[in-house]
Amino acid sequence: MKREFLRGLGLEEDTVQKIVDEHHDTLRQFKDKAQQVDSLQEQLDKANKELENRDQQITDLQKAKDGDNQELKDKLEQYKQENSQYQADMKELKLNNAIKLAVAKDANDANDVLLMIDKSTLELLEDGTVKGLEEAVKGLQEAKPYLFADKKATGRTPNDGQSLNAKDSVTKEDFKNMSYTEHVALLNNDPEKYRELTK
Repeated sequence: MKREFLRGLGLEEDTVQKIVDEHHDTLRQFKDKAQQVDSLQEQLDKANKELENRDQQITDLQKAKDGDNQELKDKLEQYKQENSQYQADMKELKLNNAIKLAVAKDANDANDVLLMIDKSTLELLEDGTVKGLEEAVKGLQEAKPYLFADKKATGRTPNDGQSLNAKDSVTKEDFKNMSYTEHVALLNNDPEKYRELTK
C-alpha cells in the first residue's frame, strides 16, 4: 500500500503511518504463515518419501523372505528325495547281496541268478535275512536248472566239522560246499575271511 494513495485521501501523516504499519504487520503474518505452510509441505513430502522407501523395503524383504523360504523348501524336498533314493538303493544292494550269498555255492554265476530270480516275492528283513528267498531259489532251480551246477556227493561234511570261528580253517573248497546259513555265519563271525573267500 502506497503512502501517496493514503495522503490523497486527505489522511494525516500520523494516520497514514499507522495504516502502513498495520498493513506491514498483516503482510508479515501472511508471509510467516506461508513459510509455515511451505515448511509443513516440505515435511509432508519428506514423510511421504520416507513412507515410500519403507514400503519398498518391506516389499523387498517380503520377496527375499519368500524366496529364501522357497529355496529352503526346494532344498529340503531335494534332500528328502535323495535320502529316499539312497535308502531304496541300500535296500536293493542288501537284497542283491543276500541273494548272491544264498546261491554262491550252487550257481554257475550268481549274477545270472540275480537277474533271473523273481524279486517281487522277496522281503528283506531287519536281521538281514530274506523272506521267501529259499522258495524263490528252489523255483528257479526247477525252472532254469542250467543256471546251477550239478551237485556231486562228496561224502564229507562242510568244513569237516570244524568251527567257522577259526580264522584259517575255511578253504575256498570248503566255502563252495557251505550252506547259506554257514555263509551268513562266516560273514558275521569273520567278515575279513569271508571277503577273502569271495574274491
